[in-house]
Amino acid sequence: MQHTYPGLDLPPPPPEASIEDSPASCMPSLCLPCPRLQLSTSAHPPSDFILFHPLFRRYVKHASLVERCYPLERTEDSAPSSNELSYLVYYVQSKPAKLTKVGAYLSKRIAKDVQRRRRPDVCVGLRIYDALLDACARDLNFFAKDVLSSLDSVLAADDLELAKRATHTFALFCRSHSGSTLGIDKHLCSLYSHLIRTFVAYMRSRDAANIALGLCGVQAIADSQATYADDCYYELPLVASAIASRIAVAPTPKSAVPSSIEEQLAAISTNALPSDEQLGLQAWRCVETLVRRSHGQHSRIIVAEIFR
Repeated sequence: MQHTYPGLDLPPPPPEASIEDSPASCMPSLCLPCPRLQLSTSAHPPSDFILFHPLFRRYVKHASLVERCYPLERTEDSAPSSNELSYLVYYVQSKPAKLTKVGAYLSKRIAKDVQRRRRPDVCVGLRIYDALLDACARDLNFFAKDVLSSLDSVLAADDLELAKRATHTFALFCRSHSGSTLGIDKHLCSLYSHLIRTFVAYMRSRDAANIALGLCGVQAIADSQATYADDCYYELPLVASAIASRIAVAPTPKSAVPSSIEEQLAAISTNALPSDEQLGLQAWRCVETLVRRSHGQHSRIIVAEIFR
């Protein structure tokens, strides 16, 4: 069957060759299949041509850079390959617009790893996000939705160790997120609000590890500049109400030594659950941060919810 291609004047096809007409050196039984006898009639180029041809290689460079960051032998404590991660960071810093492709690919990779329960791969992917958040904080808007989407899928896996890893990444996100685009990007606003409600739900749990995890997430929210933006004040009543309910059932802490979110996450374990006093201390730290950083309408909302 002869294919026609509009706009191209192709010469007529050569006469079909048969086995009898082929020379003895081209007999299929004596050598490799003859290319003259196996003409491809596919209208699409092979995948190897797309992946490795110089004209198409630039479309998959971001994917190859991300994949190289994954070490060959991975455990839950594995870190991304340092040299490859450094090059990936350099690549996106020199071309910030590439963060869109890198973030989208990494988000799909993490979602697939969560679905297939590849815990080491999920941890490595979140650590790659940590490096990007630390190095590209000014260009966060290029991949903010991808980060939040990945965190949502990891937290939905109902795995304590993965949730701790995701909470650490969420804390880094909150430190870099200013909230300037929450009123413009409705999808970003929806993802961010959903994560806030997820950590509030953790706080209202009866499990001590989940409560501590929720308090770490709420502490990151309280430390974020986005919480006090004009477009995010509607989430404050929910956060303040959850903290107030935690304070009501927790004893008054005897010490007020603050600790970082990283130290709080390291202390969360199923073998050594935090005490009520430790949970109360974390809740009071959240109150202190909210009161100290709030102003105007935000202060009235926080005080009204706490002293209701």
